[in-house]
Amino acid sequence: MENLSYIVTAEFHIDKGPLLVYQYPNEIPGLKNLYFLPELMLPDQIHKRSEDYTLFLLYRNKDGEFQYKFDKDTCQSEPYFLYTIVSNLQKDEFKRGAQIKSVSIITKLPFFKSFKPLLLICLDLYFENNDFEIIKELYHDINEKDFQISHQVTSGGGGDGGGGGSPDNEINIVKKILLTSILDLPIHDKIYHDESFRNKILGIGKNQSLNKDLFLRKDLSFNSIINFNSMKIPIRVPLLNLPDTIGDYFNPTDLNFKPNLINIMNCKLTGTVLNNELTIYGLQTPPIIILINAILTGKKILLLSYENSAGYIIDHLLLILKIVTGGGILSGILTNYNIFPIIDVSKIDLLEKCDSFIAGTINPFFKNNNKLWELLYDLDSNELIISPNIDTGSGVGDIEFKNSIITEDARFLSNLQLSLFTYNDDLTTIQLIFRRHINEIIRILLSSKNFNNSLSPNKNDLILLLDGIGYFWTSDTTKLLEISCYQLISKKFQDLLYEEKLVYNLFLPNLSNELNLMIDLHYHLQSLSNVSIIGNNKINEREIWFNMLKFLISGKSLEIFLLVTYLIPPSSSTSLQSSSAHGGNLTIFDKNKGIELLLINLFNHDDQIKSNVIMILQELQDNFLCGWCLDKFISSNLVYEIAFDDLVNG
Repeated sequence: MENLSYIVTAEFHIDKGPLLVYQYPNEIPGLKNLYFLPELMLPDQIHKRSEDYTLFLLYRNKDGEFQYKFDKDTCQSEPYFLYTIVSNLQKDEFKRGAQIKSVSIITKLPFFKSFKPLLLICLDLYFENNDFEIIKELYHDINEKDFQISHQVTSGGGGDGGGGGSPDNEINIVKKILLTSILDLPIHDKIYHDESFRNKILGIGKNQSLNKDLFLRKDLSFNSIINFNSMKIPIRVPLLNLPDTIGDYFNPTDLNFKPNLINIMNCKLTGTVLNNELTIYGLQTPPIIILINAILTGKKILLLSYENSAGYIIDHLLLILKIVTGGGILSGILTNYNIFPIIDVSKIDLLEKCDSFIAGTINPFFKNNNKLWELLYDLDSNELIISPNIDTGSGVGDIEFKNSIITEDARFLSNLQLSLFTYNDDLTTIQLIFRRHINEIIRILLSSKNFNNSLSPNKNDLILLLDGIGYFWTSDTTKLLEISCYQLISKKFQDLLYEEKLVYNLFLPNLSNELNLMIDLHYHLQSLSNVSIIGNNKINEREIWFNMLKFLISGKSLEIFLLVTYLIPPSSSTSLQSSSAHGGNLTIFDKNKGIELLLINLFNHDDQIKSNVIMILQELQDNFLCGWCLDKFISSNLVYEIAFDDLVNG
C-alpha cells in the first residue's frame, strides 16, 4: 500500500481566490465533486496567521473516486486523511498575486501528523520558486519507505505469532486495548530489550522478521528515516494502531492535549435550553458530560472559533473524539458519524443531509443559524449552547429539578480533576480514565437489554456460565435511579448500535472464549469488590471464582481477564488522594484495582476460594504477557508475595 496516495498544492490569489495548483501523481479521482477543496485547504482568516493546518476526511467509493460524505453502501470502510500545512508569506508590502500557499497529503496512515516536518520543508522550498519537482521528490521519498512492522520471510505458517503481513492485522482488539492500558514503565523496558517478548506481543512469528528500516524507541514507538532534499528526517511510527484513533495512543505527544482538556473542563453552559439527553443534571451538567452524551445520542455538534486558528479548532475536535472513543472501546465514529473538522458556509446543504455530525468552523455565521446544529461549542467564549430548535421528542428538561449525579459520572470527574490538577500524570493515565469511563457508561446504557445477542451476529450458540450481566449496582434502589437518569440516552445509543453506526468493541459476546463460553468478568469482579468493601451475603463468592477459573482456558481468555482488571475503575478517588497526600506517585495497585482484588483473596477464609484464586493466578502465569504483569504485581508487595509462595509451595 502506498503511504501517500496524493500530494496537492493550493494557493490564494488576490484576483482569483483559492485555487488548486498542482496534484501529484495525477488528478484526484472525483475532483468534480470536491470543487471546494481549495477553500477548505486555505481556511478563513489565514491571512491573520503565519501558518496553520487543516484536516478533513475523504472516502473512496466503489468507482475509486473520493467523496466528502461517507456512504456505507458504496465507500471503503477506512477513511483517507487530507492533511494540509498552510503558510502565509509575510511581506512589507502586499503584492498582487499568490501570497498564501499550502501543501496537502492524502493518506490512510493515521499518524499523518508525523509528516509535518517534511511538509514544512517542502512548502518552504516550493515557496521559493514554485518548483513542482520538490513535490514529486517528497511523494516518492515517502512512498519508498515501508512502515510495516514485520515481513514474511518464508512461505508457510506464521509460527507462534500467526501469518504474514502487518502484525496489526494479527493482533486482536482485546490485546491492543490491553497493551495500551498497561501504564507500568517496566513493561516498556521489557518490550524494548527483550526481542522474543516483543515479537510475541507484535504477533511476529518464526517465519517473519522485524522491518529493518524501523528503529525501536524506548517509548515504544518506531522511528523511520526519510531521505529528503539531502536531509535525514525521522518519522515516528506507532507500535499499535487502534480503531478510530488518530496518531499514537501509546505515546500522545500533542502539547495542547492538557490545555485543551482544561478548556473543556472549565467550559460553561449558557442559556436556559435544556434537553433530557444532554443536560441530565440540569444547568449544572458538566460540559464534558454534555459532549459525551451528545455523541452517544448522535447529535449535530459544531465547534466554532473566529479568533483562533483552524488547527486550534481541529485539536479540540480530535480531543473530544479521543475522549468518547476511549482508545478502541467505541468505534465507527470516523465513518458513520460524519466528521468534518473544518467546514465553511458553502457546505450548509451537506450538513442538512446529516442526521448527526461533528464539525468545526471559523465562520461566525453558524452561531446565529441554530437550525443547523443541536449543540454549539464556542471556543472563543468557552461556552456550550444548546439549540432552541433541538428535537424535543424526548422531552425538554425541567430547569428547577434534575437527577442527582450518578456514581460513575462523579467518579470520572473526580479522578480526571485529580489527575489533571493534582498529579503531574503522563497523558496515558488520563487516557485510561477516559477509557474506563466510556466503558462503564456503555455498560450502563446496555444493562437494560442484558447485552442482547442480536447486537453480535453469528453468536447464538454462546453459553453464559454465570448469571449477572452489565453494570454492577450496589443496590436495586441505586440501579433504578441511575438507569432512569440515562434511560433516554440508552435508547438512542442502542439505536445507533443496532443501525451499526457505532460499534462497542468489548460487547460481551465478542469476549467469549474458544469453547463459546462467556462470563461478564467485569460485573462479577465489581460484585466481589462490593463484598470486600461493605460485605454482601447475597453474592456467592465460591460460584463466581469457580466459573472465572472455568472460563480461563487459553491465552485469549487470560488476556480478556487481565484487560478487565485494568478497566475496572477504583471505587473512588480516595486511594489516589491518599497517595497524593503522602507525596507519592500512583502505586501499581492504584492503577489496577482488579488485580489487587484477586490477590487480596489469597487471604480469604474459605479454602475453596483460595484454591480457585491460586489456580487462576497459575493460569495467568502461564501466559507470557499476563504472567509478566502478574509477577510485577506480586513482587511489588511483600505480603502478597509471601502468601502466594506459601500457598503454592506450602
